[in-house]
Amino acid sequence: MKRHNQGGFTIIEILIAIVVLVVGMLGLVMTAAMLSRMMGRANRAQAAATFATQRMEKMRPAACIAAQRVAGTETLRRGSQQLAVNNWSFIDLGSSAYRLQVITTWQTTQNNTRTDTLEMGVPCLT
Repeated sequence: MKRHNQGGFTIIEILIAIVVLVVGMLGLVMTAAMLSRMMGRANRAQAAATFATQRMEKMRPAACIAAQRVAGTETLRRGSQQLAVNNWSFIDLGSSAYRLQVITTWQTTQNNTRTDTLEMGVPCLT
């Protein structure tokens, strides 16, 4: 009497393998979607931070000139979409020193509002 070894997979083993594969693929898809949202948020935050830094560098020399030491507002737009708004002001610290403050407000991809403040002390040597 000869014995025949039958190789192969049973239907249950195949179904379990498919379920494991599908769960793994769903995990990858969810991770890709979350990564895409995070990159969008980071892009908006980076644009707002760069916008604030540029305004700070433009206004730093104005701190030592009385006629230019005024508060203001500026809006960053891409096409018709508003990305960020800068509001800046000068605070007199006395002894010919000023604090330049730039407050940047921007909207996230989920229409929430975020605000960042950037400050710099400016000594005016006369």
